[in-house]
Amino acid sequence: MLEQTVEIVKTAPDGIWVRAVEPSGCGTCGGQGCSSRRIAELFQRKPRLFRVDCDLSLAPGDRAVVGIADGSVLKIALRAYGLPLGLMLAGALLAQAVAPGDGPALIGMLLGAVTGWLAARGGRTARPVVIRREQPTPFHLMKGKAR
Repeated sequence: MLEQTVEIVKTAPDGIWVRAVEPSGCGTCGGQGCSSRRIAELFQRKPRLFRVDCDLSLAPGDRAVVGIADGSVLKIALRAYGLPLGLMLAGALLAQAVAPGDGPALIGMLLGAVTGWLAARGGRTARPVVIRREQPTPFHLMKGKAR
């Protein structure tokens, strides 16, 4: 299961809207007061929101962990990229076999690409689900001598 920490932005009757919590620039934490995180926020693009199915009672501002099945990412990538590419090549080869020349091959390629794109858009996709509420990481200051 692939997991990602998210922050709940808003709730809806059919799920919740979340935004991915990016780690700090050094990649060790998602600390709110970290200066690396503040610098990274200056250069990041506007965060995208995603709708996620949820059975837990969460409120905006809460953090949770969402997950998606391991094989789902590969299946989605093959459907999004492989299917249009395969149909594009098949359309070009079929058109070339029926009427030799660059023009028919180009038209066949475009028809195959559009067909592949429409086929890739349809169908069910694996949706991420909320696995658990994120537990805050305890942070303790320790008194002692520096070495």
